[in-house]
Amino acid sequence: MKTSPLSILLICKSLPWKFNGGIQTHVWELSRALVAEGHQVAILTGGPYKQAEKMYDKEGVSIIEIPYFPGRYLKPVSMLAEELSFNLASKRWVRENHKPFNIIHAQGRSGYLLYSLSVIRPKLITTIHGLIASETKCTKWYDLDTRLHSLISSRAERKLIEGSRQCVAVSKDLKADLNKRFHQAKLNVIPNGVRFSPQRAGHFNSCTSRFLFVGRLHPIKGLAPLLTAMAKAPAHICLDIIGDGPQYAVLKCLIDRNRLGNRIRLLGAHNNESVHRTLPFYRALVLPSYYETQGIVLIESNAQAIPVIASDIPAIRETVEHGVNGLLCDPHDPASFIEAMKYYIKQPAAAQRMGMAGRERVIHRYSWDNIVNQTLSVYHKLAV
Repeated sequence: MKTSPLSILLICKSLPWKFNGGIQTHVWELSRALVAEGHQVAILTGGPYKQAEKMYDKEGVSIIEIPYFPGRYLKPVSMLAEELSFNLASKRWVRENHKPFNIIHAQGRSGYLLYSLSVIRPKLITTIHGLIASETKCTKWYDLDTRLHSLISSRAERKLIEGSRQCVAVSKDLKADLNKRFHQAKLNVIPNGVRFSPQRAGHFNSCTSRFLFVGRLHPIKGLAPLLTAMAKAPAHICLDIIGDGPQYAVLKCLIDRNRLGNRIRLLGAHNNESVHRTLPFYRALVLPSYYETQGIVLIESNAQAIPVIASDIPAIRETVEHGVNGLLCDPHDPASFIEAMKYYIKQPAAAQRMGMAGRERVIHRYSWDNIVNQTLSVYHKLAV
């Protein structure tokens, strides 16, 4: 979609080479795709507190690192302090430097204080990757850090959505949730995209009985019940877990207590390239989450012709069709995930067929060419 060049500012607290998450990957890949279409793109992101503002070019994208106080070290309120300190710094920067940009695009809760800058509202857009109230619904009553973070950040999140001229949700299910809460008419649905690796397309390991989870180690991902169910699963079924997060110690304890160390491996965090290299050597990807707004790792797996086993929840049903590109299971019945793993092991031809069908779906629905065209359509609603 060739259009008149825009000057675009994306705001994201961290980027994939510093923190390997779905939002970070989305921002970086979107930036690269926009540059390929001839637009000028800058990303405002966080830098070291004691370092001066730093600007550099990476693959045609201007990266602007601004210093902000590392609130993560304030343990009683680390989540809130980290997020708030970056948002205060980014608000100051945007207030002083917004004029050259046609579009200012906040991502997730990065930039959630920009609603208070009335001068930028005509060019302000926000992409909602998830609502904090839903993301923290598994929080224990004694987790004061998370509860305080949710309480205060949800108010800023609401203000940003109401103050943005256009909003983007990454799934239809998230849009429905937002409409219920905010009654917004300016909501657009644009999913996350995926970059393809043709050299690995079609690889399928029909011999392995090892499965893979990739994601943040958080109670909402449903890993603890799955690991408990693994203790009763056949001994040849194995699971590798890539990621880090607040539930790491709990999962390690479950593995040790059930003597699953030879079947379940906690591999820690890996960068995107490492995950993409690893995926083809597993039978399937497993995602037993209680809540997702899309589940980008599912389309990344399908992009490499790897089938998935995922929770049967609304947002995932937009990505995975049961028996076509993966298997859907009851997130409250971890044994159903074990049965799906057993099915893939017994029926390798079916697993391979689902993986290839998934790749075809991803090519047609989630390529960055499609995503950037949809994004530019929303941008031009602001830039008229």
